[in-house]
Amino acid sequence: MQKSGKKNVKPIVVKKPYLTGAIYDSTVMKSALLIMGSLFVTAVLYLIVCGMMIFDSLILRILLNGLIVAVTLAMFFYSGMSNGSIAVNQGEIMFHRRETGAEITPAELSRCFHPLKGFLIGLIGSIPLLLCALILAFMARLQTTGLGALPTWVHSLTPREEVGLALSYYSIPAPIGLEGIVRLIVRMCIMPFVNMVGSGNASGLLLLERLSPLVVLFPALAYGFGYSRGVTVRTRVHSDIAMNAQRRRKKARKAKRKAAEPKGPEALN
Repeated sequence: MQKSGKKNVKPIVVKKPYLTGAIYDSTVMKSALLIMGSLFVTAVLYLIVCGMMIFDSLILRILLNGLIVAVTLAMFFYSGMSNGSIAVNQGEIMFHRRETGAEITPAELSRCFHPLKGFLIGLIGSIPLLLCALILAFMARLQTTGLGALPTWVHSLTPREEVGLALSYYSIPAPIGLEGIVRLIVRMCIMPFVNMVGSGNASGLLLLERLSPLVVLFPALAYGFGYSRGVTVRTRVHSDIAMNAQRRRKKARKAKRKAAEPKGPEALN
């Protein structure tokens, strides 16, 4: 067998040192409010999109609604990754300033990367929804079928006392209490999972509502894991810069050697 003339080029991995900040800093609340707003927008989009994802086929419901969940979690993951890489960059700058003897304020140091900061941001941003889910989890009970609609001809008999009293229960509006309000909020935010379970599966919906405090934290966890990848992102950036610089140096040396090579004899006229 002939050996390949080209040597395998080992990838360059460049890791720059950085300072670790505090788990909480002045930017955490701003980022948490962005998470909170993103969850609200996501709930509205769920209400619009998932309303069209109700099918009789269980497999089709799971596939399409699962795809929506995957896209949503990916968005929170990459948002956290972007924020994490910014925090690592801040840590690299602070490390360089410390090495050069420049002054570093506590506020500047606190904004550096911390591996748990992303999870804290996600948790704070999810607190309103988490509280609603906790209330629903404790109050949830098996949902039974309500009263059916009365035939139209029955309404003509309601003025009669013996008929009207018997049917008066149908005219009493069902009060919307705390359970109904939090159920509406939570189900909007976990609509894909509600579709996957199916509206006809009362026991499955009850289990989902009792597990809703965990389900509503999925975006926060995705954001936190994405934030923790900030170090990897910065390492990749520095490695790519080093690889590009190496290619340029090799190209410059090759061009220099080519220019230094003696040229052949000129053709005689």
